[in-house]
Amino acid sequence: MTGRHEVEYSLHSDDQEFRKYAQLEYMPFDNHHSIVGACNGLLCLMDFQFSFDSIFILCNPIIRKSITLPKPCLSSLPYKISVGFGFDSAQNDYKLLKITKKGVLDKYVEVELYSLKRNCWKILAPPKYDLYSDDFMVYVNETVHWIAYERVNNEGSYSCKLLILGFDMRDDVFKEIMLPERLRNLPHQSEIYVMPYDELSSIAVIELGSLHAECDIWVMKKYGVVETWTKMYSLGKLGTEPMPRVLGFRKNGDLMLRTYNNLRLVSRDPESHEIDYFGIQGRRTYACNYTESLVLLDRVIDGAMTENRANYAGKANR
Repeated sequence: MTGRHEVEYSLHSDDQEFRKYAQLEYMPFDNHHSIVGACNGLLCLMDFQFSFDSIFILCNPIIRKSITLPKPCLSSLPYKISVGFGFDSAQNDYKLLKITKKGVLDKYVEVELYSLKRNCWKILAPPKYDLYSDDFMVYVNETVHWIAYERVNNEGSYSCKLLILGFDMRDDVFKEIMLPERLRNLPHQSEIYVMPYDELSSIAVIELGSLHAECDIWVMKKYGVVETWTKMYSLGKLGTEPMPRVLGFRKNGDLMLRTYNNLRLVSRDPESHEIDYFGIQGRRTYACNYTESLVLLDRVIDGAMTENRANYAGKANR
């Protein structure tokens, strides 16, 4: 270890060889920033230094342009923070939702919404649900999604009811999506998070059991219809390693994974369990569907879209 971190951003075609499509040289930020969302060619980045003020950047690496967002209205040292970035087609606007829980005993969360068109934040009334984790939100069907929970009083004893909470970017409204019944009351040792599914047409839920020994993948086959939740796969560990984290789904149905111990980016066939290694390894890795665009060109929000498409943007912080 030299103490020096190399950060690499690249686009890869989602084919069998996972060919590198382009190396992204323009990234106007330091190693403290991580990608927290992507939409229509824009990357949203957040500064993860331990501070009272979150710093956000919107970047279009294809046209080599970025903007630093104004500071949010509410300033606090968060216990948990989750953000979601997406597009509002009704207003032709890009928005960033930020939800903060200041302390473990705080009853309510704080909610702020940024509009690129207005270039400002506004404070929203919080939902009645709490943040389950600080995972990034998932953007599907113009809605950002995350796992939330509600404390339920059962005659003096409390339990947590889990659900998916969504925020519709078009009308700035929260909405509830029920989880499969089996996932609504998970033990504390389990980990659960949302992923986009079927090229952003629906959502999936990843459930990691205690000690990361196994992983169940549930898919909502018809978006918004609770009855269509289907348990698609149950996966075991890779050798002696704990179960890797699922980063996404490939076009051929394989899973993009980050291994637990050596932090390698791999592809796994969920049926044959065959593994492909891509030679990408890093402490922080982000993968997403990516579409090139001209958004942010001269700050014109309705930038023209190109036809070129590469399906994964990867970051390796070594």
